[in-house]
Amino acid sequence: MPLHRKKPFSAKKKKAQLQSKRATKREQHLENDTEWNLSENQPVVASAKPAFRIQQPVAGDGRNKLTSQFDKLTRVEIEANKRRSMEPLKRLDPRDGLIMSFDQAYSADVDIPVRPQWKYGESKEQVEERELEYFNRWLERLQESKDESAVSLYEKNLEVWRQLWRVVEISDILLLIVDIRHPVLHFPPSLYRYITETTGKPLVVVLNKTDLVAETTVQAWMHYFKQRFPSVVLTRFRCFRDQVLIDDTKLADMKMRKSRPRKRTHDARLVGDLFAACRSVCEKSKLDLVDWNELISRYTDDAEHEQEEEEEEEEEDGTSDEEESEVEEEVDNGGHGERVNSKYVTLGLVGHPNVGKSTIINSIMQRTVVSTSRTPGHTKHFQTIHVTPTLRLCDCPGLVFPCVVERPMQVLAGLYNTAQVQEPYTSVMYLAERVPVERILALQPPIDNPDLLQGIDYKWSAWSICEAFAYERGFYTSKGARPDVYRAALHILRWVLDGRILLSFKPPNFFDSLEYLHAAAKEEEQQSKMQTSTASSTHELSSDDDDLPQPVAQQSMFALLGEESC
Repeated sequence: MPLHRKKPFSAKKKKAQLQSKRATKREQHLENDTEWNLSENQPVVASAKPAFRIQQPVAGDGRNKLTSQFDKLTRVEIEANKRRSMEPLKRLDPRDGLIMSFDQAYSADVDIPVRPQWKYGESKEQVEERELEYFNRWLERLQESKDESAVSLYEKNLEVWRQLWRVVEISDILLLIVDIRHPVLHFPPSLYRYITETTGKPLVVVLNKTDLVAETTVQAWMHYFKQRFPSVVLTRFRCFRDQVLIDDTKLADMKMRKSRPRKRTHDARLVGDLFAACRSVCEKSKLDLVDWNELISRYTDDAEHEQEEEEEEEEEDGTSDEEESEVEEEVDNGGHGERVNSKYVTLGLVGHPNVGKSTIINSIMQRTVVSTSRTPGHTKHFQTIHVTPTLRLCDCPGLVFPCVVERPMQVLAGLYNTAQVQEPYTSVMYLAERVPVERILALQPPIDNPDLLQGIDYKWSAWSICEAFAYERGFYTSKGARPDVYRAALHILRWVLDGRILLSFKPPNFFDSLEYLHAAAKEEEQQSKMQTSTASSTHELSSDDDDLPQPVAQQSMFALLGEESC
């Protein structure tokens, strides 16, 4: 068969083709946009809401099958948010801006989709069709029950939710990983009810990244979770050893830390506590499959001899070929595989993106077996890793659950890819209203500002913070050599995600209890000084230092309740 010769395609025709595509996109944006008065940031004419439609990925498209799907901002919304970021900041008191509760983050009528019931006699196509119909109804109901602006970003790709359903089905114990800086956001009550009530499986909540906040904050959150969910099992975890204890209630400890080291050693000292929590909730029928005492002692004994450097070779996938075939069989079965394997005790790790699920697995294995990244959605398929011949871990891809918090908070928590944020200035404004970013970054206001020339205090805005940071870091646009404000804003968001700029939320009544602790510590210190002066006058000095007060940064705000209460 003769080969057809390609027709020449000139640069002029290519340019015309690109111009036609851009014109089509502009027309589509204008059809969906609402007329907006940019001077007042208010819509002028409310256009009809477009028909609700979610295009699910094609089943045969392996590349984009598990790509997360979120709503995008319109051009008018981006311009309005940009103008709002140029207004002076409204500083919030920590009692208002740094307090987060479950009532503020989640609503009773905002739930998650659960897998519809299925039977073993049904085919894979029938099960998937029923799941698609149910998922579309769930999306429509969520769209109708709540205002579109009230519900924050959440996952709209059915394939990603199917990964969660499979992991919950094949796991014996579920580990919900939460970031200690904002744990309420990472603990959806609907997911808690789905695991504990619908499936009846035990749940262990892992408070991760505890090395980024003070012990006071950790104890306060553990007490708050125990109050709201008495049956939940809590354990703490930290993944790296190169952090020091800080006090996240003081500006000195919230300032930017040194750059992240190139090699970070995994910390396995708390793995024993994690497995002890799993042993406490494991079913009796499977309790003998794993030698829990030997497993816990292994990490306790080897904590002093663990590796001081990570392996320098390329990151490798933690699943072997046999494990991958097993996982693929469970996924492609359409729910036909046995839900819980009787040969293993499976620990399923679930949660939001960027909470450290894959890093916890590497810390347990004490080597890099699962690739990690701060980009959300890096883990595409769930994968199994064997700790012992009868104990395996199942890493679930992170997905964003529907909630009612502000979208900038989700961006700061790392739930959305920072490089794909259309408008980062609102997130910087949300951060600067709660944390003095300009003082943490030691930024200087512009010298030629008229307020400074008149002796008036300069009023920072989110835009001016990004502009000053761009000047300091040398971020300039290629055309015009103006400060690259967009790049500076993304840089600040990445530092917040890494913990170099600390944004840590507290449970309700935290600061009231903290003030009480400060007053009690001062009173205790005064009494101790009086006792010391009296003892020195009578030459009866005591060498026992157990009664001396500890630094407030290392005390629990609920220390009077005792460790058992937390």
